[in-house]
Amino acid sequence: MSKWAQQYQAGSAEPFHGPDIEYRLSRKYRRPVVVRFVTMVALTIVCIITPLTVLDPAAAIFSALALYFAVMYLWRGRFRTRVTSRGIEVRGYFNHFVPWDQVRDIEVSTLPGASGPEENFGSSAVAQLGIGLRSVPAPNPGRNISRLAGLSVVKADGHKVLLRAPVVSGWAADPDFDDKARQLHELCVRYGRGAIA
Repeated sequence: MSKWAQQYQAGSAEPFHGPDIEYRLSRKYRRPVVVRFVTMVALTIVCIITPLTVLDPAAAIFSALALYFAVMYLWRGRFRTRVTSRGIEVRGYFNHFVPWDQVRDIEVSTLPGASGPEENFGSSAVAQLGIGLRSVPAPNPGRNISRLAGLSVVKADGHKVLLRAPVVSGWAADPDFDDKARQLHELCVRYGRGAIA
């Protein structure tokens, strides 16, 4: 059993107590943005030190892209999901809060940017969870497309709120993703709308 699965005690019907549980993106997930930033900075420097005036507009473009990737890296650093006694707080591009009485379930799903036919990400435990959880669609293996999968909170009204962490991707594997998904699913079953009813 991993540290994620040990953070809560199973079998209690009481309201959620204890320390808040927080999920963050791994540094590996943001590594491609760092690589792009370093590449743009290097290209900017090459354009600046090259004596050709033709490269001046290129230097401006590369420096703007470097600034964009730096901001993206910092912005993604704030992405997290926090489980509290009041409900689930989601911090991503926008902040969301889903109180426990509005939480119906958790689903595993692809994130924006992933496409292609259904294929499991290798999350065997997630696929076996059953109710509310399904296998994760992944892109066509013949195409070089980013593979992203995460979790969504299904609200009582049927709307879904995408959790920005935990996330598993083709370039940043998370060995604890199954445990995190299972933990969130069990917390939703125990403290969500079904448990309150």
